[in-house]
Amino acid sequence: MVRVQDLFNLTPSMLMDFKAEIPEEKMVYYIAALREVARIGGVSSTEDRFIKNLITYLDLPADVPDKARNLTENQSLSLGELTAKMEEPLLRVCLLRDAYVMVMLDENVDEVEWLTLERLAGALGLSHSVVKKVTRLVDDIVEIKAELEELSE
Repeated sequence: MVRVQDLFNLTPSMLMDFKAEIPEEKMVYYIAALREVARIGGVSSTEDRFIKNLITYLDLPADVPDKARNLTENQSLSLGELTAKMEEPLLRVCLLRDAYVMVMLDENVDEVEWLTLERLAGALGLSHSVVKKVTRLVDDIVEIKAELEELSE
């Protein structure tokens, strides 16, 4: 069965090389970086739910959340340390995208969250141009979602 979501994701998949597999260790750091972004602004229930849904959607092993929590709570790793192992440019872009989606979910991106996103982008080594494109992409998808919801009514 084909899902609409699969069709929506088809074009980006065709345009970019998504063939590289990501080792579990990097996904632990990815989740930990998202947890750290959420922690800095104060974790909301929507941010917590986003991380849990991401883990489920990606079908990550059950111990990944605990390993990620260990990195942020017990080892107190900084955003720079959490992102240092992410060499792949596309993985770095995805992390920024997911962090931006996560902080947008409560419909109120405050100054602390913007500063945290800027710190994350810096730690990831992403240019200002790429950051603008990533945020614009997410903003466009959110707007499309809203317009589709209006069409469904």
